[in-house]
Amino acid sequence: MRLAQQLYEGIDIGEGAVGLITYMRTDSVSLAGEAISEIRQVAVKLYGAEAIDPEPRFYKTKSKNAQEAHEAIRPTSASVVPADIERYLEPDLFKLYSLVWRRAVACR
Repeated sequence: MRLAQQLYEGIDIGEGAVGLITYMRTDSVSLAGEAISEIRQVAVKLYGAEAIDPEPRFYKTKSKNAQEAHEAIRPTSASVVPADIERYLEPDLFKLYSLVWRRAVACR
């Protein structure tokens, strides 16, 4: 959680401190509509249109006690590809950011 907090609060990636992930203390599985659109656009650019579903998927939580005040953990901008910022991050921060980014893109 300490590493996630650092990614949330902001890391200098060459243009000042930038928050790289959304709020991480959530159980939510849903994403904002604009985030879904951006992730899909980035996926098309990186992997081609055939790599994404024609329609976006929407997920629902199965837990009755879920803390869903915030959307799911995701990169604040899917266009910030992990490989592009690796040089600015400590190894553990890079691994965590890469995991969050890959899972967000994979779910779309």
